[in-house]
Amino acid sequence: MKKFKFFLMAVAAVIAATVTIACDPTDDPEKPVIKDTYSFDLFVCAVKHGGMSQNKNGTYVRSVSALTADQPRVEFQGKGIDITQNYTLESITRGKYYYQVPQKATGGFVKFHIERNAAGEESIKEDAEVPFKDNVYAARKYTHAWIGDSTTLVVVGTKDNATKIIWTKLAESNLTVQAEGTFDISLPENYNAFSTAGLLTYRQTDKKLYYFYIVKPKSGQSDAATSMTYIAIINPETMAVESNTAVSTDLMEETAGSAYGELMQSMIMQDPSGNLYVAGLKTVNGQEMGVLRRIKKGETTFDPTWNGFPNPEGKLLTVQYLGYGKALAYSRDEKLGTKIDSKSHFYSIIELADGQRSRVQFNGQDLPYCGGRFSQRSDVLNGKAYIGVGGEVAEDGVEQDYPTIYIYDCKTGEVEKGIELAKGFCFDIIRAMAE
Repeated sequence: MKKFKFFLMAVAAVIAATVTIACDPTDDPEKPVIKDTYSFDLFVCAVKHGGMSQNKNGTYVRSVSALTADQPRVEFQGKGIDITQNYTLESITRGKYYYQVPQKATGGFVKFHIERNAAGEESIKEDAEVPFKDNVYAARKYTHAWIGDSTTLVVVGTKDNATKIIWTKLAESNLTVQAEGTFDISLPENYNAFSTAGLLTYRQTDKKLYYFYIVKPKSGQSDAATSMTYIAIINPETMAVESNTAVSTDLMEETAGSAYGELMQSMIMQDPSGNLYVAGLKTVNGQEMGVLRRIKKGETTFDPTWNGFPNPEGKLLTVQYLGYGKALAYSRDEKLGTKIDSKSHFYSIIELADGQRSRVQFNGQDLPYCGGRFSQRSDVLNGKAYIGVGGEVAEDGVEQDYPTIYIYDCKTGEVEKGIELAKGFCFDIIRAMAE
């Protein structure tokens, strides 16, 4: 495939500790958060779905100003940029900037943005490149959170065959390493490895870091039935572990995305009341089944009486808060296939009051199933959820319908059809971007 010219901007206008822009985070229709200057980045992969280094065939991105149906179809052949060699799909985003351990071998962290000249031509400008100190992180294999006034970035990963958990504090402005260390967390008896990354978030209501990690009998093993999840509460000032509690396997065996954090997919959300929600899974009859657990404001452990994802069809992959007591879920139906490219993944709306779920529909029909386990084809902005489906190539080589974005009104639940993308690529990510 022809290499495309280099053009990249995947900037999420985010609220703290998330990769998406929350839809009406105050949950008050009278006081919505409105972003006036924004655009969207659309990421696709050639041949197969990407994410988490699954596809070496090429990753491409184009930036568009709007996703409504009146926009021209988004073409990728001969347009957009190829990011395959230098950067990863998985990234921390804030404002107009990317922060990541890149694909290219820099031996450290980079911060970059897109710079446009008078002719409208784009180029990458790296604003900072900082080498690792003692703590070393691999591309994709870390988790993160923004703390305090959101000028400090915390990155967490593992080392020594995942037997130790390390952390690093970075300055938002120039990536200066402010502090680093190793958490005072030991492996319990009969467990020999931590998860690669775990999930990290900062809760403003109690000003604490919540770190969700799993322990496994051996490094690299991915059998949830032999794993156990822990919740560590961390003081963000000192990075001291204030509590470290095992989660009953009746509630959750693993968190979703424990190996890669939220660099690509959204698996943690918070509501305006300060309740914290985490996507996870349990093994039922040998199959991974999703759960959605909640830590109430003022509490530090999961509420054993509440599950926002009862009667699952399969694994819960992503969750995003929509306001109005609702969340958007992306999950899998195990009966339809469990491979990365299986057309078994679908979108539904969760009513957080009681866990009731309903498929997202357009004109009375469920949105189509799609492939892409490692996908984040949804983002939330200005009271709308943008949801992308389709684009896979069938096993017989016949191309499916055009990949299409549907627009869900968070308040009314109404859905309209949005922009189409060209055929021939697997659609993996939508990112809303600050200008």
